[in-house]
Amino acid sequence: MYNIFEKPWTLLIVAVVVLFIIFIVRTFKPEKRRWWQLMIPFIIAVSAFAIDIFVETDLESINSLIKSCIKASKNEDADTIETFIASDYHDSLHQDKKEIMVYCRAILSEPAVKRFVKLNQSIELLSSNATVLLKGFLFFDEESHFYKELKPAMAVKLELGLKKYPNKKWQINRGELLEIDNQPIDWEEVQSLP
Repeated sequence: MYNIFEKPWTLLIVAVVVLFIIFIVRTFKPEKRRWWQLMIPFIIAVSAFAIDIFVETDLESINSLIKSCIKASKNEDADTIETFIASDYHDSLHQDKKEIMVYCRAILSEPAVKRFVKLNQSIELLSSNATVLLKGFLFFDEESHFYKELKPAMAVKLELGLKKYPNKKWQINRGELLEIDNQPIDWEEVQSLP
């Protein structure tokens, strides 16, 4: 189903079409000219911008959450990351939010991530659940033990499960590491890394 909130620019196309129709009608029927007729396409165009500014769609919320998580990782801010993790979080190794946050705080207790370059992101959205497949390059901080003991950067592929809760807020309820440097990997193998 088409969602105007996902693609508000279509209202701009509608505004242009309406403007042409109004000009055609005003040209062929000058007696039907009214000053307010030219306001109709303007109002449609303004509503397109208003929808884009004031209505945050699910996709925009999910993208914002992903960007905020990446930024919090670079800033070593585990407390902010914790706000994005759902209370019913679980993955193949961590049984709850508390376990993943212990791991997250341990990683971020020292400089770890310098930057993350996103190469590809796909979002599959089904009602109040979403799956995000994220690929990119993770660059480690020069002071981190990852940089010193492993290497300066690695390609990673993650799958995140997100859920929209009754408060209309999206949170991460599952996270799986799928690949490192194009090699399949899971959480248990990650924990065995130095």
